[in-house]
Amino acid sequence: MLKFTKDSSWQERFFSVLLTTITLLLPLYSFPYAERISLPTVSKVIIKVDGQENREGIEEMLSVNEGETFSLKKITDSVKNIFKTGLFSDIQVLKSGEQNIQLTFLLTRRLFTRNIVFSGEQVIFKKELRESMNSLSKEAPFSEERLTKALEELKEVLRREGFIQAEISSSVKRDLESCSVDVFFEISPGERFTIRNIDFTGDILVSKDRLKKEMKSREGDVYIPARVEEDIARLKEIYHSLGYQQAEVELSSERFDEKNKYVYITMKINPYKKIEISIRGAKIPLSLLRPIWEERIFEEWGLAEGEAKILSYLRRKGYLFPQVNSSIQKVDNEIQVIYEVTPGEKYRIQEIAFEGLKYFAPSQLREELEIAKRIPLLSWVDGERLFELPREIETLYQTHGFSQTVVDLNFILKGKKAKAIFLIEEGQQTTVERISFVGNSFFTAEQLLEQLGSFEGGPFFMPNVQKDIEKLETFYLNQGIRRTEIAVNIVNKEGGLVVLDFVVQEGKKVIIEKIVITGNKTTRRGTILKEIRIKEGDYAYYDLIIETKRRLENLGVFSEIKIEEVLVSSGKENIVIILREGERNYMSLGVGIETKSEPYTFAIWNNVIRLRGIAEFIRGNILGSASQLSLVGQASLKEKRGVLSWEQPYLLGLPWQSSLNAWIEQEERRSYSYERRGVSLTAIKPTTEELTLLATLRWVRTNLFDLEIAESEVDRQNQPYSASSISSSFIWDRRDDPFNPEKGSFLSFVAEWAYPIFQAESDYLKNFIKYQQFFPLFLGFSLSSTARLGLGTGRIPIHERFFAGGSGSFRGERFDELGPKDPSTSRPVGGKALVLFNFEFTFPLLSAVKDLSGAVFYDKGNIFPEISDVNLASLQDALGFGIRYRTPLGPIRFELGWNLDAPKGERQALVFITIGNVF
Repeated sequence: MLKFTKDSSWQERFFSVLLTTITLLLPLYSFPYAERISLPTVSKVIIKVDGQENREGIEEMLSVNEGETFSLKKITDSVKNIFKTGLFSDIQVLKSGEQNIQLTFLLTRRLFTRNIVFSGEQVIFKKELRESMNSLSKEAPFSEERLTKALEELKEVLRREGFIQAEISSSVKRDLESCSVDVFFEISPGERFTIRNIDFTGDILVSKDRLKKEMKSREGDVYIPARVEEDIARLKEIYHSLGYQQAEVELSSERFDEKNKYVYITMKINPYKKIEISIRGAKIPLSLLRPIWEERIFEEWGLAEGEAKILSYLRRKGYLFPQVNSSIQKVDNEIQVIYEVTPGEKYRIQEIAFEGLKYFAPSQLREELEIAKRIPLLSWVDGERLFELPREIETLYQTHGFSQTVVDLNFILKGKKAKAIFLIEEGQQTTVERISFVGNSFFTAEQLLEQLGSFEGGPFFMPNVQKDIEKLETFYLNQGIRRTEIAVNIVNKEGGLVVLDFVVQEGKKVIIEKIVITGNKTTRRGTILKEIRIKEGDYAYYDLIIETKRRLENLGVFSEIKIEEVLVSSGKENIVIILREGERNYMSLGVGIETKSEPYTFAIWNNVIRLRGIAEFIRGNILGSASQLSLVGQASLKEKRGVLSWEQPYLLGLPWQSSLNAWIEQEERRSYSYERRGVSLTAIKPTTEELTLLATLRWVRTNLFDLEIAESEVDRQNQPYSASSISSSFIWDRRDDPFNPEKGSFLSFVAEWAYPIFQAESDYLKNFIKYQQFFPLFLGFSLSSTARLGLGTGRIPIHERFFAGGSGSFRGERFDELGPKDPSTSRPVGGKALVLFNFEFTFPLLSAVKDLSGAVFYDKGNIFPEISDVNLASLQDALGFGIRYRTPLGPIRFELGWNLDAPKGERQALVFITIGNVF
């Protein structure tokens, strides 16, 4: 019997195979030579999974076939191929018979953790218990060994919270059909101990009373080891403040009184030598240097590290020519670390210049090094970065073939201003004279040259050559060729020339014999096949295999996808697609707060604050088609909304993501309120990573109420108002981050045509275009701009007109308040044309808080009743400033804005608190 487990080492497998080989082959040598010619054959192959016969998806991975000569190598290859799937934790091969051999493969499925359930007395949050287990988590592989480790981890987290005698029992419910298990933990925490006494041993130096006073753990309190660990850190800080930088504090003993539930703890203290750090000649924070001496280090290294930190600190402050000398004096049990500092004069860098440039233009070098040109009011450059630039310039030259470039930094001083001059000795450039290929037969040299980043006449840089080798290997894989090996011989010649000779040992073209799909329990095979870019009988194009994996991931129904290539013979392989389906149900609840009206002053407390909430339920992979059904409900003071959506990856068999939505909503606006219900069908087609096309069919029925402006003819005649429309749009997104963009651009265009069909009253056309550009400047400074243009014609009701004003558009007016007003109520009426520009300049505020930044903004725009009324001279202006705090979902923005065109006496600051960027 051959037996392999997933955790077996290769050494164990080797000796197992060797022993079995000897056992199987030894009888052959006991027969006469004539009889030995008749080799044993495989008469039958049986496959059992968890004790049940099951050949589906596994037979294709076997190298052993019925009727063939028995081969131990083929059995071993079969076991390896099955192991590659990751679906089985144990494989055994049983052999029966001598000449006619029957092989039985016994496979044990690998189980995955589906649910983890805690019961018993809850003394720690379940989320914290789950996070404490590194060995066991949802969707991760399950084993008894992992379960045992998880129990130990749970006991440890309970122990750290003071439950020293906690008892945990576990049970497992297996679901072999879905290859998953539910794990149940029952926790009995037991009683916690009370601290009876705290004592200290060692060279304490400080009174015990003071040490106890600094601790959060007190005599008479519940004993919590995690809190004691924090106390140890506090005690170390005391000794550090006294100059004992290397002091050690540890919990040396815990003595438990089981009867009375008391614990006696003892702390051992070893202060080691006292280290006094003295900085003479400049004000340097000691916190900069103390961490260096907290560990026992080589003193010479500590001195050098301290000097480097002081130099960097002073250069950041503008002291370009500081001098630092350090020394150590030892007196008895004390070490004095002395830094003698001469900071010199403080300068402001006004200009950066380069001399000796031949290969680069100054502007090109600035761009490569991300050095901004002089900007009014922001002309300074970080002095520390200035001294790092020589190394950066030398590295840049190396990437362009200059291996011996030397860069020196000099200054021209004029008063308190300094001009930095980089003297560059470029040296000789090494270029590629010739590129040749040896051993290539599948492709011409010209075809291979197209794959390289290096080129004849171009710079030579060894890391680029290494990348070229990787590109060639990938090229061969993408052409269906496996086991290609590529090396390069570099021949140096006079005059800074090199010859690159690529030596290619080509592999073989591999054809896909079979595609095996396994692991899909709910997902239909047809759904999977639509995403597969490879076919049986085709060559094994690697890029198409990768594209297949990407498309399967985009379905959003699998928690794990593996694609293995299993070689079955010379030039043929099977593609095994191993899938694990994820959770199908998702539910979320969200709670927030809002005010009845926007807070326009700092007196937030004067506004009524009430709750708002959102609930969402999603059922995924319905009918195994990768479709999902979702229901979203939202309720607040100003709006109520319910949306039912059906989303699927294909539309009528076409590769367009589609979404069918039905909704009902009610919302209060500045001039009116409305109740609306409707349905829509949207098709989405990503054409590239940056460009997405959309088309939408929509029918809505809107009922206006609480109208606080005079009714227009279209609003008066059509109540309620029905609209049927078709819209098309495209999105071209080249931003580096959709939530916190720093560079790139965004362009979108929407055209909507509402036509009076299906008994609808609609008859209008609207177009809207938006363009954003983000410009990184330097050192965290950036500039962004947004331009929006909306144009509409026809009979447009008020709820379909353009509005602006508020934190997302024009920050000099309240929400929806920009543009024409009703003469009677002064409420906004919207318009058929929108012109709006936003400009923002952001800058860092605190170097210690990188996600915090300041902003100055300028908005310009207006709403016009008709297109013919558009007049750029009528655009209003808003100016303001604010702060930003970056989060993964976009910045939290606090802003103050003023409308510069407001009548005198009405130019009050408007306060905006928002999450997300200006849309």
